[in-house]
Amino acid sequence: MKNILYVEKRNFVATSKNGIKVVSVIDKVEKYFAYEDIGIIVFDNKRSYFSENLIRKCAEYNIALLFCDVNHSPLIIFESIYGQEKRLSLLQKQLELLNKVKSRLWKKIVVTKIENQAQALERCTESKEQVELIRSVVTNVTEGDKRNAEAYAARVYFISLFGKNFKRGRYDDIINSSLNYGYAILRMLIRREIVIHGLEPSWGINHISTSNPFNLSDDLIEVYRPFVDWWVVTQVLPLANQNLGLTQEDKQALLKVLFEKCVIDGKIYALADAIGLTVDSYVHCLKLNSSGGLKLPIFIQGGS
Repeated sequence: MKNILYVEKRNFVATSKNGIKVVSVIDKVEKYFAYEDIGIIVFDNKRSYFSENLIRKCAEYNIALLFCDVNHSPLIIFESIYGQEKRLSLLQKQLELLNKVKSRLWKKIVVTKIENQAQALERCTESKEQVELIRSVVTNVTEGDKRNAEAYAARVYFISLFGKNFKRGRYDDIINSSLNYGYAILRMLIRREIVIHGLEPSWGINHISTSNPFNLSDDLIEVYRPFVDWWVVTQVLPLANQNLGLTQEDKQALLKVLFEKCVIDGKIYALADAIGLTVDSYVHCLKLNSSGGLKLPIFIQGGS
């Protein structure tokens, strides 16, 4: 995982001969960063500026440009379809994907998500009984998860992780705010990888809403959510001020989850790098019309 350049003050971000140049609008201090060292530039100040050439260079070096709104929440991420000669053929592959393959892909996603939830809970609590209960749900996951084992596991999991009074998405508390922000970051990066790979983000595996342009992102993010949950419990909530809500500092801390390690096929990756591998493997599944090659992240056994 490359570095994140976080632009939180009034700066002009441009390019130089060898890299990115950040100039303070206030005191004119200049800082320089090599293109090869930066993976994401986050603009979190509405009075920052950037040059046209920065966009070109970011596209050339595959650097993500992420823009936040006035509440410091992720709003939009720069994506480019330039040079994607095989985009139409991939769209055809998406449309031709057999329903039985979709069902098997979704089973893999749900099974991995539940296993990751059990791992996250095991790292955050001493409730071995609840951990084993969540793990046992895996045996009830069918192709397409027709029994909705995912929903049952989620109910047990969130109560075990955050307490019996916690309700996911019901109110704007510090826990939900942290989860929403972390999920939003992951969702944007997954969406970006989907577009970069030439896929249609609205054509999902299990999510099929006609009003959702990012169904595929919402499918693939499921296995990554428990990493955010664990990060919120261990790295954000202990330092957060409940009375202030989610601060800019808390949101910067949440971005660091992208550097955390996971395992795919016995190899260790930063979470942000794993996203690219997952999407790339999904393209492989489409080409073969098979679920066999889908690569999904799991927690490192015994800790990171």
